[in-house]
Amino acid sequence: MTTLYKHLQSKGYNRVRLTPINTNHFLLEAFINDICGVFILDTGASATCVDLEHTKYFHLHSQPSTEKASSASSVEMHTEMATNNMIRIGKWVAKNKSVVLFDMKAVNEALKLQENDPVHGIVGADVLKSGQAIIDYKNNWLYLKNKTAP
Repeated sequence: MTTLYKHLQSKGYNRVRLTPINTNHFLLEAFINDICGVFILDTGASATCVDLEHTKYFHLHSQPSTEKASSASSVEMHTEMATNNMIRIGKWVAKNKSVVLFDMKAVNEALKLQENDPVHGIVGADVLKSGQAIIDYKNNWLYLKNKTAP
């Protein structure tokens, strides 16, 4: 019997390890513009986001945005948009990607209260869709398919 890994590998998928934390979120390592960061995997977030505090760290060139960031709370936050970025997760690569920037202090404070380290940002549905993501919740793997893969 073929394993999920072998099957998806034959379909052009690459996998990356997800690290579960005590808030029931997964963390993963991702590179934006060849700079490594730690991100929350959030299937409910429409866009990939970076904390405004890390704009220079990831070499992001942002412009103010009229869009407002919001979460399950009713609070709306100022955002900026950085376009034309490269995102790499494991062997999966996407170019010309936009990244939303907003103040993630509240997110990181909530993580800290639960004894977790802060994160640089959030990997959202935009990346998951373009990578045709499959999440193996049982074994803590994220599978992404490169466009150039067979």
